[in-house]
Amino acid sequence: MSLTKLGRAFDRAGIVEAGYEHVQGVSLWLPTLPGDFAIPDFAVVDEDFRDAHVTKNYYAPNVFRLVVEVTSSNWSDDLHAKVECYAQACIPAYLIADRKHGEVLVYQNPVDGKYDAPQRFKRGQSVPVPEPVGVTLDISVDTLLDGDD
Repeated sequence: MSLTKLGRAFDRAGIVEAGYEHVQGVSLWLPTLPGDFAIPDFAVVDEDFRDAHVTKNYYAPNVFRLVVEVTSSNWSDDLHAKVECYAQACIPAYLIADRKHGEVLVYQNPVDGKYDAPQRFKRGQSVPVPEPVGVTLDISVDTLLDGDD
């Protein structure tokens, strides 16, 4: 799914009316090390996220509701290191479109800096957007993996 199309789906679901917005290219400051950050492919953030500016283009993790990563050649980072980092930053929901393994993983509600095992969705299924995001939206696994509508 192109990230633009994902944004449009969130718009149709009423993301702005729910008090959030979607962004691309915005850095999430990670509290694990000074200067440590991640740049998610797509994120849903509080509408006033700019008030949580840390430095440069980095924003505090408490304004992020959902982080989306679409795997590419560095797929291992998305499936391992970022899971740990986002959990430690208390990101409520992390969705990975894992093109290498043909599935979508959803991690939710970290406790003590760790996510429980992810929900896994295969082709032919739809992924419900996790509750902390504030809108009701189902996204096709095939669309997330292939970029088609």
